[in-house]
Amino acid sequence: MITRRELMVAGATAIAVQATAARAADGAAAAAEPAPGLAAAAAECVRTGEACLQHCLTLLAGGDKSLGDCAQSVNQMLAICRAVGPILDANGPYVRATAQLCLAVCTDCERVCRQHAGRHAICKTCADACAAAAAAAKPLAA
Repeated sequence: MITRRELMVAGATAIAVQATAARAADGAAAAAEPAPGLAAAAAECVRTGEACLQHCLTLLAGGDKSLGDCAQSVNQMLAICRAVGPILDANGPYVRATAQLCLAVCTDCERVCRQHAGRHAICKTCADACAAAAAAAKPLAA
């Protein structure tokens, strides 16, 4: 027959083992999740990129073709950055490839937007957001 003391020790041991396993599982899940900074940075790129693209389109419609290259690079950046969050959330086999593509597209968009940043504040804002997204993508792209 099991004594009351043995039952209490067994129960305490089971609770301790369960707590240790839960902490280990939480740590493993956190280590497996991609950096949330990239998802937030990509979302900011989308926010600023939409405003930048609208600015470019307005100027293009008025006959100013100087921002045509900016509109094209922002359009491509928007396509990729809109996909980043869902792909990171899925945490599947395409996280690294998505981060590599995000890094390349955001680096290009930043370069193009910087050319117009002196005359157009929205281009500077978009360039800054792209620089932040590229920096956040770099660790996951490696």
